[in-house]
Amino acid sequence: MTMPQELPKVMIVEHEYRLRIHFRSLMKRAGWQLAGEAKALAESLALLREDKPGVILLHWQGEEADFVLVKKLAETAPVLLLGSLTGGAALQAARAGIYGCLPESAGDEELLAALAVALARWQEAQQLRQETEELRDLLALRKILDQAKGILMKKHHMSEQEAHRRIQRYAMYKRLTVKSVAEAIIKATGGKV
Repeated sequence: MTMPQELPKVMIVEHEYRLRIHFRSLMKRAGWQLAGEAKALAESLALLREDKPGVILLHWQGEEADFVLVKKLAETAPVLLLGSLTGGAALQAARAGIYGCLPESAGDEELLAALAVALARWQEAQQLRQETEELRDLLALRKILDQAKGILMKKHHMSEQEAHRRIQRYAMYKRLTVKSVAEAIIKATGGKV
């Protein structure tokens, strides 16, 4: 697990003033920057727009309905939940996208380690999402390109390599992408892209 050189900003969502002060001090001593503090989940959503946190420390109060708000937080940054989850709350937390959960009795070192792990897992997940999206785009391009090559092969009685080269050359000559040329070929013959 590789950690970034500079630690990201942490948003603290804690209803108790003394614990907010403690967490703020702990983060500062450990080298984490502060993205802001909120007393409640609803307040934390407003902070997301002001100063984007890299990770969120959320002291869970156990309100079942708040998982909708937790999910909104978890779509923006990894959320480490501090508190106990009982019954179906653990499953709801997982569905909401929580990246870690610690009991309230966890020590400062455990908390800092869990924040680092949550951040690393989030970064890995973001990278996988990006790679997945790139692979989807590549597969879509491949399908379009194969369809366009098939049209050229059939219409002009050429090999697959010749059709591919013709698409590439035309794209370079017109300063277009191979995808846009392939789409134009398909549309020109009445096909759907």
